Amino acid sequence: MALRIRDRILLGLAVGGEILDAIESGSRAYPTEKLYTFTPPGYSKRKYRHLVGRLAREDLIKRVVINGGVHFRIGDAGRNRLTSLRPALKLKNKPWDGFWRLVVFDVPERDRRKRDLLRRKLKLMGFGALMYSTYISPYDQEESLVEFFKLNKIPDVLLLEAKQKNLGEPKKLAEKAWNLSGIAKRYLAVAEQLTTRFGIGSVQKREDFLKKVYGEYLKVLTADPFLPRDLLPDSWPAEKVRKIVLAAGVVKE
Repeated sequence: MALRIRDRILLGLAVGGEILDAIESGSRAYPTEKLYTFTPPGYSKRKYRHLVGRLAREDLIKRVVINGGVHFRIGDAGRNRLTSLRPALKLKNKPWDGFWRLVVFDVPERDRRKRDLLRRKLKLMGFGALMYSTYISPYDQEESLVEFFKLNKIPDVLLLEAKQKNLGEPKKLAEKAWNLSGIAKRYLAVAEQLTTRFGIGSVQKREDFLKKVYGEYLKVLTADPFLPRDLLPDSWPAEKVRKIVLAAGVVKE
């Protein structure tokens, strides 16, 4: 699912610091010209100026002046939006309690729209597909799910909880549900592009290149379920790649 431009900016600002820190306590402020790099290729600076003005009015981002220059950081409404879109962002550093949460549904073909809506919502919440109509998460998100089911009038959904030992070896199950090896390859592909770029002389070409790669990085972030460390491969590259992104000039600490 494609990110809205406002969400690209919010997620980019969160990435500039450690993601959880940015969401829970506020983020570093970034110069407006660097924030522009978060927008997709071809997005004009005029549209960008209008966008950040609107985001600031809505408290999604905050405008601050540092040493005479305009900077932005995530606002309270922006943190709320990020965590409503991706609840796992706020949960990812909590220790796993050893329980899996399963969503099992049997939505008939005549309600395909609701079924597809449910699948999209589960993926946004960081659930992985264990089987066609069974999704799994290590996080307790029952309250948000029940509210979503009621709001969208989705029937025939079971919420279950299972001890990890009853579902098999946790890391193998996580690989099956989220294809973690595939996500890791996508992270590393971003890192490779940023560490092997040569011959980009003009400012415009460099900006276009960084926007393109940064867009790919944001897509990987939206696919990352932000699982607890207990469920990740030993060589999980997310933090290493985040630092490469920062060092490459996409975002500056």
